[in-house]
Formats: sequence, structure tokens, C-alpha cells
Amino acid sequence: MSRREEQVAALTGLRGFAALMVVLVHSTVRTQYPWLGLPSYGPVALFVLSGFLLYRPWARWTLRLGSSPDVFVYSRRRLSRIFPAYLVMLFIVALVYPPARPVGADGWFYSVTLTWIYVRGHFPDVLAHTWSLATEVSWYVALPMMAGVSGLIARRFAARTALRITTGLIALSLPVTIGWEYWIYANHLAIYFTYSFWLPAFLVCFAGGALVALYMEAYAAGITSLPRLRRLTADRWAVPLFVVGIALLGTSVLGGSDGYVPHTFGEDQVRFASVTTIALSLLTAVVFGPANAPVARLMSSTVLATAGRWSYGIYLWHLPVIVILDQRLTYPDGAVANLVMRLVWVLGISVPLAAATYAWVEKPAIDWSRRPMAFRAADSRHRSLPGRRNAENTDATPSTESNTATTAQPTDAANTVRERSLPDE
Repeated sequence: MSRREEQVAALTGLRGFAALMVVLVHSTVRTQYPWLGLPSYGPVALFVLSGFLLYRPWARWTLRLGSSPDVFVYSRRRLSRIFPAYLVMLFIVALVYPPARPVGADGWFYSVTLTWIYVRGHFPDVLAHTWSLATEVSWYVALPMMAGVSGLIARRFAARTALRITTGLIALSLPVTIGWEYWIYANHLAIYFTYSFWLPAFLVCFAGGALVALYMEAYAAGITSLPRLRRLTADRWAVPLFVVGIALLGTSVLGGSDGYVPHTFGEDQVRFASVTTIALSLLTAVVFGPANAPVARLMSSTVLATAGRWSYGIYLWHLPVIVILDQRLTYPDGAVANLVMRLVWVLGISVPLAAATYAWVEKPAIDWSRRPMAFRAADSRHRSLPGRRNAENTDATPSTESNTATTAQPTDAANTVRERSLPDE
């Protein structure tokens, strides 16, 4: 496997690890082992990855390393990525399990459009996990606006100054998320569920991934050298030990009781900060660390990379499968046997469904979204006529402050993981 393939496999494996963690948490909470797993890690890690993958074109544009992203193409790919597989799952589950069917025309509208999180008190039990898809869609909408505004501000300055300015603007997501969570807590709005799923509650996760993307592009272009980060990620065991320590902290008494029970504001923040830190640490290790480091090797393993390829389907199908199996099966009484058989059944059904969904729904939709549309192709040919300026060529030159040869940088993830070889995000 080439260096580039290893890095892409590791990124894909991160997504697989997150999806499997979701399955584990949603399964163990129904057993005598509710402490097993990292609650909330799965959605948070997927948000971090989304921020990293989707912000990269904007990071290059902000640093004057590439042209402005095409919002039309971006929107088409995002809609094609999330809705076809989701709608297939929604209609099949509604067909085979009537209690999962939305109630009334408005219920169907909210479910089909993934806007149910904005309806106060609306909580579809069997499809409750789709809250993260709704949050993800809101990120899709907000990203071009936020990245566009911050980019317009930063591009007025030299590259290193632009990097610092963009870093400061991205960092504003932290007080936004903390302030939003405190507002929910202070006004006792958590009982309605939905407010906790809105974008501000997870903005720091998406922004954290975006920050990793920004510094990856800046490092690859020679705008910054990141010596401390490079030394840290080069240490084979620094990140794994740090992640284990943070995981123990987040699942300790400081994070509150196990399972889906009420927590104090402080306990919620400990849990959220822990899983966000873990997700960002693992992403940073994969992006900036050596390919033979333990984290990268684990995430690029065949099992996790395969799970990552099918991760969206695993995420979509697992909760309806869990709920339906609870209605139809009787699990063993023994605690360990109960847990093992739950996981065997859930994964044994969800993984094949996910593989089929990827092959027959997701992949065709991805391929379709990448085809040039007729009127867009004609417009592209028109723009490339003699006498017209090519945005990619006129905008790709860094400022004089950052005009360092990219080839002088080490060959690592920051250089090998290029856009065309990224996972199907």
C-alpha cells in the first residue's frame, strides 16, 4: 500500500471507528454494561471529520493556494451524499416497522427534510439517531457562509497573517458552543431534546476539524512549520496515552452517571470536552503523524477501513435494527452472553445492509454527483476561451510572505492526502 493509500485508509478508518462506537454505545446501554464505550464520541468524531474534509477547499482559498470553491458543485455533492441513502432507510424502516412511521403529513415532511430537530418536542424514537444528520445538514448550509466571510477578511493580508486571523475566527466557535449549552441549561430547555441538536451545540466540533485542515494546508505550503506538533505526533505513544487518559476522565465520576440519565451542566461539559478532544487528537495524529504510528496503523487496518467505507450505512441502519430486534428476539439472561449476542445480531444485520446500501445507493449517488452537468460544462468551456482569466491560475499563488517551496516539506499526510484521494465524505 502506498503512502497516500495508507493515509486515506486511516482517515476512512477514523470514520469506521466512530460508527462502530455508536453501535457499541447504543447496544451496551440496553445491557448491564452501560459504561462500555464512549458516549457521544461517534457523532462528535463524525462532525470533526466533516469539518476537516469539507473545509479544505476553503482553507486553500483563504490562504491563496486555490480558487474559490464552487458552491453549486458543493451543494450538489452534499445533497447527493446524505439524502439518497437516508431516504431509502427511512422508507424501508417505515414499511417493515409501522411504529417508526412519521405521523401525519407534517411528520413526514420533517422526517424527509431532516428538519425535525427544529420542532420543539419532536423526537422520533426509532429514528432518533438521525438528529446528527440534521445537524450535519445545517453545517452544510452554514459552511459556505462562514468560510466565505472569514476568507474574505483573511485574504486581504499576507498568508501568515491570514492564517492567524482565520485561526482566531475559527476559535470563536468555542464560546458559541459553551454559550449555547449554558443557555439551554439555564432555561431548562434540555427536556425538549431538539435544542441540544442544533448546530451551535456542535459548532466547535466542525470548527476543530476545519482548524486541522487549515494548518495541514498551511504546513504543506510552507506557511508554517509546526515543530512542536510534529515532535508530538512523531512520538509513537504520546497520542495513544493522551487519548486513553482523556477517555478515563470523560467516563469517570466527573462525567456523571452512565447511560442516558440527566447530568449537570458541568458533567455534560466534561463528557463533551473529552470526546471532542479525543476526536481531534486522533485526527491530528493521522494527518500529521507518521503512517507507521500506532494510531495510523490501527485506523488503516482492513477492518476499520472497511467499516469506514460502509460507516454511513452502519450508522443509518443500526438503531432501527436494535429496536426491531428488541421486539422480536429474546436475548440470553447472562450479562456477558446478552451483550455478545446483541452485538452479533446488530452487526450481523447492520453491516450487510450497510454494504448493500453503499454499493447500490451511496456509490451511484456519489458517482452521479461528480459528473459535470451539461449547462455547467458549457459554462466551463465558455470561461476557458482565450482572453478569459482562469481563476485557478490567477488565485493559486501564495503571497510573498508564504512563498516557500512545498517540495521542501516532509512527505507526510499533509502532502499525501489530497482532495481527489479523500474518503467519500
